[in-house]
Amino acid sequence: MDDVAPDRAVMIRLRARLAVVERAAWFGLVEAMRTRPAETEAYLTAERAKCAEGFGQRGWAADLTDAERAMLGAEVDAGLAALITDARAEAEGSAEG
Repeated sequence: MDDVAPDRAVMIRLRARLAVVERAAWFGLVEAMRTRPAETEAYLTAERAKCAEGFGQRGWAADLTDAERAMLGAEVDAGLAALITDARAEAEGSAEG
């Protein structure tokens, strides 16, 4: 680790933690899609609506400008939409295999 600057090491450790959390969440999501697909999709769809309202009308992330909050909301919405699609495909693919 001597070749990594201390400030970069902090960033890399945070990225590693995020990757671990993402993989654990992905496992849980795929398992939920295997066992309760309709309920899981309904939950994620409801979360998309909550986030759209939160980042839009309610002003979540108040420290951001309106444009930044709109971008964040759009990214979250796109990410949740992709999760539904990807988890459905993963669950269906593992059920077939």
